[in-house]
Amino acid sequence: MTSADTATSTTTAVRTALRLAYSRALADFGLDAIGRARFGWRDRSIGSVVERAGTRQWLRVVWSRRQWARNAWWTGNQDAAMITGVEKPRLLDVRAWEEGPLVYRAELMSLLPGRACAPTSVLARTPGLDESWWTDLERNLDALAVTATDRTMLDPEIVRRRITVFFGIDLPVDQDDWVPSHGDLHWNNLHREPFGIADWESWGLAPQGYDAAFLLGHSLAVPHVAEQIARRFRRNLETEGGIVSQLYVMTKLLTRADAGEHVGLVPAVHRHVGRLLGTRMPLRRRTPIRST
Repeated sequence: MTSADTATSTTTAVRTALRLAYSRALADFGLDAIGRARFGWRDRSIGSVVERAGTRQWLRVVWSRRQWARNAWWTGNQDAAMITGVEKPRLLDVRAWEEGPLVYRAELMSLLPGRACAPTSVLARTPGLDESWWTDLERNLDALAVTATDRTMLDPEIVRRRITVFFGIDLPVDQDDWVPSHGDLHWNNLHREPFGIADWESWGLAPQGYDAAFLLGHSLAVPHVAEQIARRFRRNLETEGGIVSQLYVMTKLLTRADAGEHVGLVPAVHRHVGRLLGTRMPLRRRTPIRST
């Protein structure tokens, strides 16, 4: 069997298991599926609009190996209940069960109104958003930033090391200045008409400006939108934490591209990093790590 055949077989097995778990969740919650269930990124989850007693909701089922199901991301949507002043779904019910080495978690959530700003995480064309949408985004991120939490989704040492490995500089990463952030703020998680933010699995403390940096990175294919984000969130992006956030987000985009995702974004990522390191670098540079 070739590696391609093995990958196809694995994908089929994962999707079959997810469909079975999704069917079990429908029965456990007493739900009717509305429309086609959709698989999440890299088949980590499955979800769809559902209905119960005439009310439409959203059902999401995610899987994990047992040893990973204790991490903060596993309860992110549930823990997000403590956040106030932000337009987001509400977790209504949750069930979890084990099957062999795997753990499944079914989350029933209120249906976020509106529609996603883009069909994928990376922006491909102008979204045509009005001033009120951008104001809502700023207001929601400000409300999130004052949430009291000790959830941390990033490891400061990993952030520092990846920036060093990718770009050859060793920067201070001060976790004391981190603030609550969504952690996955891309265009498919942002809604319009009305405004809303979906998918709170990854929220937690991150360097200042992380959400703005994440959205900027996923907008680089549409330069005037990226420039608008840079302008609107300048007070966060041009801090030391904001520069660290931007550089770390670029390492994530390059890693995804190496795996075949949004490869066309790579030149824009390198141009952005060049600008950061050449003309917009207010940080103290440490001595680069040398190989022996």
